Parts: sequence; structure tokens; C-alpha cells
Amino acid sequence: MSIDEAINRAFALFADGRLEEAAIEARRVLGEDPARPQAHRVLAGVAFREGRLDEAEAAARRAWEIDSTVPEAAANLAAILVARGEAAEAEALANQAVALAPDFASAWINLGLAQKQLARFHDAVVSLRRAVELQESNHGAWTNLGNVLCEVGEYEEAAACCRQALQRQPRSAEAVNNLGNALLKLGRPAAAIESYQRALREEPGMIEAEFNLGTALEHAGRLSEAEAVQRNVLARDETNYRAANNLGVVLKLQGRLEEAATMFAGSRQSGSGSSAAATNQLATMLCQAGHTPPEILEAHRRCALEQWGDVLRDSSRPQSRPQRSAGPLRVGFVSPDLGRHPVGWFLLGGFEALDRERVQPVCFSDRVQIDMFTERFRSGSETWRDIRGRDDETVATWIRDERIDVLVDLAGHTGHHRLGVFARRPSPLQLSWIGYPSTTGLVAIDGLIADDVLVPDGAGAGFSETVLRLPGGHVSYLPLIGGPAVKQRTGGQGIVLGSFNKLDKTTPEVLGTWAEIMGRCPGSRLVLRNRGLEDGSVAERILGILAAAGVAAERVRLQGWVPHEELLAGYAEIDIGLDPFPFSGGLTSCEALWSGVPVVTWAGDRMCGRQTASFLSRVGLDDLVAGTREEYIERVVDLAADGPRRAILRTELRGRMQDGPLCDARRLAEEFTAAVEEAYRRLAVL
Repeated sequence: MSIDEAINRAFALFADGRLEEAAIEARRVLGEDPARPQAHRVLAGVAFREGRLDEAEAAARRAWEIDSTVPEAAANLAAILVARGEAAEAEALANQAVALAPDFASAWINLGLAQKQLARFHDAVVSLRRAVELQESNHGAWTNLGNVLCEVGEYEEAAACCRQALQRQPRSAEAVNNLGNALLKLGRPAAAIESYQRALREEPGMIEAEFNLGTALEHAGRLSEAEAVQRNVLARDETNYRAANNLGVVLKLQGRLEEAATMFAGSRQSGSGSSAAATNQLATMLCQAGHTPPEILEAHRRCALEQWGDVLRDSSRPQSRPQRSAGPLRVGFVSPDLGRHPVGWFLLGGFEALDRERVQPVCFSDRVQIDMFTERFRSGSETWRDIRGRDDETVATWIRDERIDVLVDLAGHTGHHRLGVFARRPSPLQLSWIGYPSTTGLVAIDGLIADDVLVPDGAGAGFSETVLRLPGGHVSYLPLIGGPAVKQRTGGQGIVLGSFNKLDKTTPEVLGTWAEIMGRCPGSRLVLRNRGLEDGSVAERILGILAAAGVAAERVRLQGWVPHEELLAGYAEIDIGLDPFPFSGGLTSCEALWSGVPVVTWAGDRMCGRQTASFLSRVGLDDLVAGTREEYIERVVDLAADGPRRAILRTELRGRMQDGPLCDARRLAEEFTAAVEEAYRRLAVL
């Protein structure tokens, strides 16, 4: 057999999956001619298939060194480098393969995978689109295209690509898993769960699908199942920082804050400073009693330095500000929440009321779920930039190109935030507003927009930012159009207390306080509504805490997730809203007040605990704001005993909101504009 025939036989054996025989044939060739690049490529492929990446890389490099005119040699080495996480070199080699053979589908696939690793998702989409154009039968190309389309927010198309892959390879666990990712992003957790379970049937033990299943179960409110799944992932891979983070989220959503904080800390250690875990750790801290404002500030500063210290040093500000042309300030809003989200309900009215002769709003949106509010933000923008799938450096460059005078963060340390953009200082004046009721700890953010109740005089020391206070309140609430009408309570069945806040705010300390209130209000009942309460184990834990404090289960009703309109209709049976502490309600409190339900709050010494107090002050109910736990209990008990006052408030509260500053969008727009104009003139920024 000639050498050429032996090489052809080696390739045929490799294609047939007979790897050991292919390797033997390739080594036989190299024994006769060590400079045959095809034989080195066969050995690289065998080692790659068997997971021996060092050997695979060495053989692939040798093939490329011998003959750098062969596109397959470049593409093979690129594929191995992608597997090793060497994305920059992999991209360079894949580009060489594409240059040598523009119609080589595998080269385009490897180029797309390298670009994905480099977080250049839009470039990866272009490369993988080209791959499926060249080779429609390649199920891997369709699978990977679906994957990166998820990263740029094109979820419907991502799902369609995964289905194309499954038409060609019906038992592809990877394609089914990616389909689940797209369905979850489309807000269809039940369908996503089915996809992940199918992926696990096709490939038992597929750890990525199992992790994703846990995430989908969490989104579906099946918290105890999600907990079990993520614990199983960690039992198999204790360094899986994503599973540790998601388990922390699941525990936090159940109100198990100490356990959650431990998981987030472990995730950060395993994941080299995982950004998601850092964000969740700070959010957990805000829900826990016992942390002082200086401790909260220090934790935020430490987190900011850990994540963006190098960027902050590289983007230090010069002492003088460049001249800008006369005209309105160009104000950029950066957020993943420009939609039906608390940020949208609190900002949209004021945003639409901005005087365009003084402010030109430019939106940089990371929004996943596009809805009617998103479209209203888009139509009200001077410019709209979709930043989904773009890295922080690219977004910062876009902001500079737009010549933004004032850049406003609307997320803080919440999911999908872009504080890394702000760390790069793309705008002369940078502010935080609405999305995060605490300091960011980021020195690149100059100011925090609040009000005199949210951050009273003398409390500014708890913030890395200068506090800018809006006289009429820091938000304007936009009620649901066509929402439920206020319904008078008929009485006769005892006082009904209620809270529709998340369970991470409804801690055992909060439940114990509510139990004490119920003990002083004979015949009273408690209604709790939120995601997770449909989970039997979670509900049992809540009922157990209340039972230990003396509240029988028949006095409590727990309800899980319901559509927004149904949630609002649920206030018809509530007499008094109970605000949690030390992290108070936000949108939830406004919705209760709009529904005619007075809310009693304990305003502590941190910003996140004073949101409801700010709202109450705008509707003339400062007497429902307590300064201590004892006062909080007394105010609820007194209001429970005052039926006539509750009846009046049920009739008047919606009107007080409509006619006052809390729902006055023009007021918010004017006060915000005046504040940023003054800050732009005064603050020592670029």
C-alpha cells in the first residue's frame, strides 16, 4: 500500500469512528515520512476526540507548520484551541482558514465559536450564519447558531435554528439543551423544562442540561426541585460556580438568606469573582438585618474594586471638562429593564414628559423581554441602541460616539447590569437612579438620584456617590391602564393583613413580627402572594415559622405566582398592607396604595428600607411610617382598630396618588432635568 493510500485509509477509518485503527495507520505513515501533514491531522483528530488536548494541539500544530496552505489544518488547530479556551489564537487561525477557503463551512463554525468565547456574539452570529448557508445539512452549525442568537437576544430565531438542528440530528442533546435556553428566555419555563429533561434522556449526566433544568425550575417557582437539582450538580462538580450561584438564588427566593450568602461567597471563590454571584451577595446583604450603612458601603466598594479595579485605574478622569456645544443635554439611560418592570413603571411617565429642548434622551437597552413599555421607551428616545450581546468596551465606545453628556445607570448591582461600562467613564457625568436602592460603591458614578425621605439629610456618608435629591420624590408611578377598580371591603370577617413582596424580603424576623401583630388583632388573617409559594415545601416552611410564633395555619393563605392583573385584583381582599424590613417594598407598595390599601412601614437607616416611607410621604400618610419595630406593630394595630379611617383611605388613596407628586410625570421630568443640569454645571467631572 502506498503512502497516499495509507493516508486515505487513515482518514476513512477516522470518519468511520475506528479511532485506534486510524491512529495506527497514521503512525505507520509517519514512520515512513514524518513530514506528512495529513497523518499529523489524523492523530490530532483522534486525540481531540478522546479528550487528550495536549497531544491534539501538538499534532495539529505540526500539521500546520509543515503546510500552512491547507485550510483544514488551520481549522483543525482552531477547533482544538477553542476547546482549550485559547480563543484569540483560535480566531486568527480560523480567519486564515476562511481566507484560504471562503466556502469551507467548518472554518466558519470554528471562527464563530472562537468569537463566542471572546464575547463577540454578533460577530459569531455572522460567522455561523455563513456556515449554515454553506452547509445546511450541518446540524452542529445550526446548534451553535441557535446558541449565539440567544446571546444577542434573538430568541425566536434561536429556537428555530435549534429545531433545524434537530430535524437533521433528532437525538442531539446539545441542540435540545439550546432550544431549552431559547424557550426560557422567551418566558416559557414549562417548555424549557421539557427540553432540558429530553436532553438528559438523550445524554444522561449532561451537566449543562442539568444546571439549566435547575434554572428553569427556579423560574417556574418550583424552588425545592430547583434546589435539589443544583445540589446534585454541585455534588458531581463542586467547583461549578454557576450552580453554586443559582443554588444561592433559589435559597434567597425562599428567604433562606444565610444559606444563600454562603453559596454566593463560594461561587465567587470558585468562579474567579463571578459577577452574578457578587451582585447576588450584595442584594442578599440588603435583605439582612444587622448590617450598618457604613458596612453596606464598604461591601459595595470592595465589590466594585474587585471587578473593575484595573478598568477604573485606566479610565481615571482628567481635571478639566471639554467644551460642549450649546443646546440640550444628551442624557443616556443604560438598563436591561426598559419595559414592564419596576424601573419601567417608575420611569416611563417622566421619560415621556422630558422637555426635548433641554434633554435629548438616548437609550442603551439590554432588555430581554420586549413589550409595550419597551416600545414606548424606544419611540420616546432620540436614539435607541440595542446593546444585548455587546461587551462593555463596545458599549462604552458607542456612548462616547453619541457624545453623551450625562449617563444614567438604572440597574445598579442587579441582574444584567452594565456597571463595567460606567467604570470605563464614557461620559462626563455619571449617575445612578431608580433601579437599585443603595450605593453602587463605584467611584466612576458621581451622583445618586434620591429624595429627602429615601436619603435624609446626614445620611449621605453611606454612599460613594453625591446624593441629588428631587423635591417631589425620586420616581413617578405609572398605574396600569384598565387595571382593577378599587373595591370597598365589606368587613365582618376580621382584619385581613397582606404582603405581596418577595420571600427574600419576608424573613423569619419579619414573619415573627407579623405574627405578633396578629396576636394583638383577634380574628385577623394573613395573605401572602409571591412566586415560590406554590411550592409545597416552601409553603410548609413559611407556615412552620408562623406556627412557631403562634399563628395557626388556618389563619394564613399562601398563593404563588399569578399574572400581574390578577395580582392587583387580589388587593380587593386586603385591609392593611404589611411592609417588610429591612428591605421595604417598592412597586408592590405603590400598587397596594393605588388599590386603596394603606401600607404600614418601618423605615430603617438604609435606603432600601425607606422606599415605602417615601411613597407614603407623597400621599400624606407619614403617620404610617414607624421608626422602630415596636412603633411598627403599634401603627398596624391602631389602623386595624380604626375601621372608619380605613374606609376613607380606601376611597381616597387613588385620588391622592393621581393628584399628588407620586403620579406626576411632568413633575418628575422637570425635577430630574433641573437636577442634572445643576449637577453638570457643578460637579468636578470631565
